[in-house]
Amino acid sequence: MATFTCNDIDGFVLNMEEFAQLPDSTIKDMLADGAEVVRKAHADAIRENFDQKTGRLIGSPKVKLKRKGQGWYALIYPDGTHHTYHARKGGTGVARNADVGFVHEFGGHGNAATMWMYNANEKSADATAEAEEKAYDRWLKSLNL
Repeated sequence: MATFTCNDIDGFVLNMEEFAQLPDSTIKDMLADGAEVVRKAHADAIRENFDQKTGRLIGSPKVKLKRKGQGWYALIYPDGTHHTYHARKGGTGVARNADVGFVHEFGGHGNAATMWMYNANEKSADATAEAEEKAYDRWLKSLNL
């Protein structure tokens, strides 16, 4: 059974005011914890779905937290250089892991779409929400709520 303790009414009012103001650090912690779960799911999906000759794509999913206006968001995508190639018009080019991941996700260049990112995101949805909930619960415990 849940219990609620309060020493006095002033302490209760202060806790409710703190509760109403979710700090950026908590939002960032929630987002980071959830994004890490998705990053691991992406790496697992790469490992399950693709033959890896160099292993560059498996270790490439990265998490970057960004701020836009008043809100935060996470970018989770394959980062880094995958390979170099000879360009059609001469010279060489660099294929990024994001390009390789995009082609595997949506198809192109003779490859069928596998939707590996979408499937990994769907598979990890419950675990992601659980990780974010744990971060939120840590914040509530810090307020003694």
